[in-house]
Amino acid sequence: MYQHKTSILTFGIIILFCIATIKVFLNWLPEVNHPFVYDTNQYYSYLILSFKHQDLTLQNGTYGFWVTKTSINEFVPKGTYGMSLLYLPFFLIAELFSPKNSTGYEPIYAWSIHIGCIMYSLIGLGFSRKILLRYFTEKITAICLLILFFGTNLFCYTLINTELTHGILFFLLTVFLYCSIEWYTSNHKKYFLWLCFLLGLITLIRPSEIIVVLVPLLIGVTTFKTFVDKIKLIGHLKWYLLFGFILFMIPLFPQLLYWKIQSNQWFFFSYGTNEQFFWADPQFINVLFSYRKGWLIYTPLMSFSLIGFVLLYKKNKVLFFCTVSYFLLNLYVISCWWDWTYGGSFGMRALVQSYAILIIPMGYFIAYIYESVAFKKMKIIIRALILFFCFLNVFQSNLYKHNIVSFDGMTKEAYWFTFLKKNYSKEDLVYLNTLIKHPDYQAMSNGDRDN
Repeated sequence: MYQHKTSILTFGIIILFCIATIKVFLNWLPEVNHPFVYDTNQYYSYLILSFKHQDLTLQNGTYGFWVTKTSINEFVPKGTYGMSLLYLPFFLIAELFSPKNSTGYEPIYAWSIHIGCIMYSLIGLGFSRKILLRYFTEKITAICLLILFFGTNLFCYTLINTELTHGILFFLLTVFLYCSIEWYTSNHKKYFLWLCFLLGLITLIRPSEIIVVLVPLLIGVTTFKTFVDKIKLIGHLKWYLLFGFILFMIPLFPQLLYWKIQSNQWFFFSYGTNEQFFWADPQFINVLFSYRKGWLIYTPLMSFSLIGFVLLYKKNKVLFFCTVSYFLLNLYVISCWWDWTYGGSFGMRALVQSYAILIIPMGYFIAYIYESVAFKKMKIIIRALILFFCFLNVFQSNLYKHNIVSFDGMTKEAYWFTFLKKNYSKEDLVYLNTLIKHPDYQAMSNGDRDN
């Protein structure tokens, strides 16, 4: 009986942990006492402009938001309205209990949206559980859930930097993967239509994430013939392709129309001229291994997913080509962005949402170790590694929350000085500051990206 409830129990423990520690890991600036600062405030701008200022055209000023001037001398917020759309249900709940003269930055708005964003991440974990149980036992699923939450920087983007895009995108990508698998196995067209709508939402929030379309496009593809068959299958959808395109455009069209009004262009690069991709200079080594933000330095348990791709190829080719293609192209795109560190963050935040896909190869690695008789002694080592790196991830996330682990300036010396170090004297903090090296963002935007 217990075996059949292992993953539910694990999921429940994660939920209870989030409830119990919601204030412990709260990371709001004390001078404002809300999360709507820096990037998050830009995501929030569309709600404030719409509901509080009734001025989406920014005729009466920019209200302190990051904006980009268009060729017709109008302004648009730097980001899209995607995150505001996901914040909206929780914003409206706060609106119901707020006076008419509220600013949108009161505690009720902060807490409502904060709790809502945690819920998105947890729903994503729930869908991860459903996906994992298709291929693995309750025990393996439970272990994967523990690693995913406590052992990766999804933890940080669920409880600390909660309102950033990554937890919400993780949720959307898990649902997207679930629908991709259901569409492949059942061929029910409703899943195809859901995929189109979800792809529109994902693209709206972060346009580069459109590459996740490779998952439903390549799922089941193992040879050139199966690829041709997949294209034929999509072609046979006929009118459903049109419906799918309409569903894809539903989230995107308001943004495109807004850009058309404000810039006279349907497609407008709202990040301005100083930010770009360097397609010929991908920073793979830095993204993966740098002490500043290296993915496998700050989230080493994700190496299980990379090893797991070998096992995925052997045991489930249906999912291999679609997941490995998505991962490699995503890694390339991330590595080519001018600021491969992605600003203030813990670890490589741009990869967090991809864990929705990478949990599959991780599951095959964990299953191989735990279910193979030949690896009986290895199980003890793997268990110890999982427990240690889960602890380390939570420990370092807390150091990041308290500005001990620098948001952008970690070095090899700073990393090892702070490694498992809990208490810091004034002298320690002064010395640590000498080890921190903040990047030259101007040089990076000019192409000196190994700065």
